[in-house]
Amino acid sequence: MSSWNDVLKEIEKTKSPQGHVDLDGVRRRKMRAVAEHTGRPLIVYASDFLGKGRGVPASAIDFDDKDGFLEVASSLSGDQVDVLLHSPGGSAEAAESIVRLLRAHFKSVRFIIPSVAKSAATMLALSGDEIILDTGAELGPIDPQFQLLRGDGSVVVAPAQAIIDQFDGMEKKIKADPSSLPAHIPILQFYAPSLYEQAKNAIDLSKMLVTEWLSAYMFSSKRVADRKRLASQVARYLCNHRKFKSHAKGVRLEDFRTVKALSQIKVLDLSDEPQLQSQVRSLHHAIGFTFNGSTAIKVFENSDGRAMIRHMRQVQVQLPTGLQQVIGIEREPDQPVKPAQMMPL
Repeated sequence: MSSWNDVLKEIEKTKSPQGHVDLDGVRRRKMRAVAEHTGRPLIVYASDFLGKGRGVPASAIDFDDKDGFLEVASSLSGDQVDVLLHSPGGSAEAAESIVRLLRAHFKSVRFIIPSVAKSAATMLALSGDEIILDTGAELGPIDPQFQLLRGDGSVVVAPAQAIIDQFDGMEKKIKADPSSLPAHIPILQFYAPSLYEQAKNAIDLSKMLVTEWLSAYMFSSKRVADRKRLASQVARYLCNHRKFKSHAKGVRLEDFRTVKALSQIKVLDLSDEPQLQSQVRSLHHAIGFTFNGSTAIKVFENSDGRAMIRHMRQVQVQLPTGLQQVIGIEREPDQPVKPAQMMPL
């Protein structure tokens, strides 16, 4: 089984006299190995959301991703494709656009999850005909999250269902005891005029999209009468914030085997194919080294070598007198460099 250290040694062997390593060459060889094993072309869609892209909007699924998917999908022949997916999620509406784009090019789409695909990335995976999960890999709940701006300029992330429940709870308390209204005013002022309805609509949208995709693709071989019922069951379960308690909660292989609502989803265990598992893990490590050794924050790439790589643009930041500066490094695409370092204060 390929390990992180094995891939590191392989990368170090490519080091030039000038000290550069061929991150792209190693990664692309591993992509071709996966595609040759499966007999299906491979697309990588991966984000550095656990590294320098942590909390950065550009690491999430957004409408700019359509260009990346178009770049790597349009050149592939045939009606089948595998998509290696590593993402924190993002916009459900952007995920819908990506699903439409993939389905315009391919009849069969299979998602491979080596580690993490949460939120809207879970929704994206559920648009596939099958999902392949590695041991320890996880999907997650699909309940929408709202970023709310506080008066002091800070941002708080709130689950849509928690917003609804809090509002309903306050309304119930105020009706029972009108004198409690002054105590609730600071919280009510925090709500935008349409936030309550927006939260309900966002939940409905997540359920609607997942139900639509499961019915059309993964459950397409089932009886027509069963498709929407089973798909709605999955969508309701994964969108239930009250059940999961946290949007970061994992949905793993054992859940698809033991939870009735998820039992009809076609999830394959990558460990059932040890050779493929080793190749996928090796590729996942190579992608990680690409992120660690460059300014890349998001990779769109196919097994034919076509790629679009989004980089984090870093600039010099002028800080108050007495503080050190944080210097970013700019580079040309596909030229590995050392990542920017935070200077001590």
